[in-house]
Amino acid sequence: MNMYSCIQKRFFFLLLVQLGFGQTNKEIKKLEELIISAKEQNISIKNQTLQTDLAALTKKTAKGNILNPRIPSTAQVINNFNQQVSFLPGPIFGQPEGTFKAVTMGQQYVSTFSIQPQIDVVNPGTIALLKSATLNEELIKEQNKWNEQTVYNQINNLYFNILLLKKQQQILEENKKTAEQIVTINQNKFKEGLLRKQELNEAESNLIAIDDKLIQLELTLKIQMETLQTYYNQKDVFLLKEDLDHYAKEISLLESKNNIKTKISELQYESTVQDVKVAQWSQLPILTLISSFNWQNQSNITYFDPNSNWVNYNYIGLKLSWDFPTTIQKISTIYAKKIQAEQLKNNAEQAAKENDLMNKQWVLEYEKAIQQFRSLEKIYVLKKDTFEKNKNQYDEQILPLDKLLISHNDLINSELNLASALATIGYTKYRIIIYNN
Repeated sequence: MNMYSCIQKRFFFLLLVQLGFGQTNKEIKKLEELIISAKEQNISIKNQTLQTDLAALTKKTAKGNILNPRIPSTAQVINNFNQQVSFLPGPIFGQPEGTFKAVTMGQQYVSTFSIQPQIDVVNPGTIALLKSATLNEELIKEQNKWNEQTVYNQINNLYFNILLLKKQQQILEENKKTAEQIVTINQNKFKEGLLRKQELNEAESNLIAIDDKLIQLELTLKIQMETLQTYYNQKDVFLLKEDLDHYAKEISLLESKNNIKTKISELQYESTVQDVKVAQWSQLPILTLISSFNWQNQSNITYFDPNSNWVNYNYIGLKLSWDFPTTIQKISTIYAKKIQAEQLKNNAEQAAKENDLMNKQWVLEYEKAIQQFRSLEKIYVLKKDTFEKNKNQYDEQILPLDKLLISHNDLINSELNLASALATIGYTKYRIIIYNN
């Protein structure tokens, strides 16, 4: 039985080692470190990079299609096993007048190789497509930049939520010690018969409430940390080491200069205007340089007859082709694109206004957080002074317990609110910084 117990313990030990293998803790001292890691590891950002590469490839393809070089090549072998018969006048072959002789014309076995290089000298449609591909590449880059900044801002939000939760834990742990001291004092008084049970209950309830808040904070912190890890393709566990108090020392006003949404709307409008040109120019004539190089072997004996001479015939020239814009669909496409362009023009104007409003709003929210922090800092100093004085009066048995507990909870709330204001300062500050880059 002892041997079985020993084996069991070793098994569980090895299991724990396996589960923890490869997982390390990575210290994070500032938000910038998380953003750099996200740029390298985040799947969404990697996919956006691939999308940008795809847009660049489309542009390169459009460049090549301006000349549209092509070399159609064919090789064919033909067996004219039942050839056409012609009737020629008999006298040609020494026969009497009025007679005809049946003659089979042509060769039975014909082998041909053909190469026909072609290149567009002037193709308005492909020229317009190059400009369209260039605008599309710029649009994709701006959209991906906005999406990338959105990912960074989501990480920014999680980062300061986690710092706030850790700070709240620290505040509650410190105040829990005070609550424990109050419980101990009241327990001693109750044992000496100097205190009613109701007052002891209030002191213990206050301590239980703080413990419950700590438990809830721990669970919320775990959820936030797991959510943060989903933005990274790694097993490392992040340990955030920055203290929120750092943001009380570095308060400076910022200007929001983000204009990506305006750029995106403008590029969408320009792309649609270019689509109109593509639809129009694609209906113009195309001038093509054409050529043909052919080699043919003819024989009545076999394919590729070595005793038969190869016949070579070639040409080079220009071809003007024009598909007349007579279909309703082609004409309808142009008008539909013009309507879309007008809609996107209106959207671009509205986006510029909204972008400007967003920048002003972000700056105001940052300034509001700073002002709120300064007010809450003053309130915290007053609440702390009130509690210290009330604690002294309670120790001197001048102040009742309920008054002390009220002032203690007021102190806790003021300190929690102060921490929340610091987190808001950090988040709103870095939101501006992220979208400015």
